[in-house]
Amino acid sequence: MTLMTRLSYLASSAVRGVGADIKCPFDGSTHTRLVKRKYLVTALYECQECGLRFRVPKDTVQDNKTFYQDEYAQGFTTDLPDDGQLAQLTATGFAGSPKDYAGYLKVLAAVGVLPGQRIFDFGASWGYGSWQFRQAGYAVYSYEISRPRARYAAEKLGCTMLESVQSLSGPVDCFFSAHVLEHLPDPKIFWEAVSAALKPGGIILSFTPNGDPAYEQASPAAYHQQWGKVHPLMLTAQSYQQMARQYGCTGQTYSSPYDFSDLKRDGVSLTGSELLFVGRRA
Repeated sequence: MTLMTRLSYLASSAVRGVGADIKCPFDGSTHTRLVKRKYLVTALYECQECGLRFRVPKDTVQDNKTFYQDEYAQGFTTDLPDDGQLAQLTATGFAGSPKDYAGYLKVLAAVGVLPGQRIFDFGASWGYGSWQFRQAGYAVYSYEISRPRARYAAEKLGCTMLESVQSLSGPVDCFFSAHVLEHLPDPKIFWEAVSAALKPGGIILSFTPNGDPAYEQASPAAYHQQWGKVHPLMLTAQSYQQMARQYGCTGQTYSSPYDFSDLKRDGVSLTGSELLFVGRRA
């Protein structure tokens, strides 16, 4: 996030913070509590019903869409490589780069999503992950809110980019999302996409920064750096369970580093920096 974007965010928060809406963005509950304040003008709240943590003041869906078209900058995640850089990345299969998906491919294998099956990559940015999934033998369909990044993914990496989840030709075997849900102003956007895209019995894989209280207790400074303008939501194990259940899904939450032999076992530690929800649609 640039200095100008940060200053604009703080100024906007100061104006909108007076009498701000502190209801849960998922279930509308008014039973919320203040977790921590930042810069005096913004705060992190927790829903006492579902466990979701969220930033106040909130953004509207249109605010969020505008931000990701015009302002969002996150290094390798958003910077579009030139042709020479892209040629080097694809020649090595992105190995060793900041967007090497080898770990995510191991998770797919560990939960039984096999090459040849259909994956919906929700929030695909400029296509680095979708391309690697396709190279590994998956049928991949992708969605990205940023029009320039979606166009790059289609034109430069040959990704099958969709205008919306409703554009899918049929249900997929796996709904995959890496560091997307925490960016949304309303988590129901994510779960409604799951409902529209995923077949009964299909797998949900959602990776997010770890918003669970266990990580907050283990690494308080790192935890509180994560929420703000770019991350309006902080996902907890409880919130994943509650949201999934409301949308007819079940699942288990894990945190990094992952023991791939334990991705079907309950009771694992939640003190790592990344959270993984492995779910299944009923």
